[in-house]
Amino acid sequence: MNLSNTAKSRKVINAAENGTPHGKALILATFLLGYAVNGIFGVRDVRFPLQQEKGGKETTTTTNIDKNREQFATVGDLFALTHYDKDEQELMEEIRKEQESGERDNYYLPKSYTARLDNKHFNDIGGKDKYQKEVYIAAMLLARKLVPSNDNGNNNAGHGKHQQRNRRGLVLDIGAGSGYKLVKFLSPEFETVGFETEPAISFLRKKYPNEEWVDSGKSEESLPESWNSNSRKPDVCICSDVIEHIHNPNDLAQFLLSLKYKAYVISTPKREARKPFLGPPVNTHHVREWTLHEFKMYLESLGFRVVKS
Repeated sequence: MNLSNTAKSRKVINAAENGTPHGKALILATFLLGYAVNGIFGVRDVRFPLQQEKGGKETTTTTNIDKNREQFATVGDLFALTHYDKDEQELMEEIRKEQESGERDNYYLPKSYTARLDNKHFNDIGGKDKYQKEVYIAAMLLARKLVPSNDNGNNNAGHGKHQQRNRRGLVLDIGAGSGYKLVKFLSPEFETVGFETEPAISFLRKKYPNEEWVDSGKSEESLPESWNSNSRKPDVCICSDVIEHIHNPNDLAQFLLSLKYKAYVISTPKREARKPFLGPPVNTHHVREWTLHEFKMYLESLGFRVVKS
């Protein structure tokens, strides 16, 4: 995904409009990776946090993601701030001190970490929902919470290709891959726009001609002025397992922030579950990978506010 030029273009526009993005963007979840085999994250028994215990400590609600989407219900407050226990606070403070002292780079990774700068392009047009299924379910639940029903007709009532189906809200998927999960979990209820590059973008436009797709490899097409010319109100932005493929993730983060969405659902593989721990990533498509706390601190340093992870 080529977002470098797009990010730079949006940075200039944002500066001209009102300086930096207002406030901090909300992230529902930094990690929702069912295939990261570590602790509560299992290959077959996928779990993700959606509530908190009465005592304040974060718990994990086990969810059978093979159920139909109609059977899912929001549990607890999706916007409750993640609780950090004493050990987590100490760990994050240690990471912060190491970053400030120069022991970590600008991405909050140890200076001893080796990135894979010769990563291969990943083509996901054959993928379905074996991976990241729970990310899209979380985005669906969040969109349902943020976007009112169309029954009263007060919100977005559909636009262009979506007008006949009376969809509501606006959900973006940056790095939509095969488009399968976006179309399955979000498109039936919400207006959606998927971003991809070649060869995936041609596949998506042919496979799902009634959906809206943007070629993120073309900066002029990626700008909101092109795909959102009627200024539809933004709600949820998905960026599932994309950032680990980007050479300069700051470009991607700047692009996401420039969209000024109400909330973001961002996921990336957990480095705790992978070897070698200090890189380079075994997955030849990945440039770098983070631990949970490194990733949260990195995103917060850019202007995001992590509210669930």
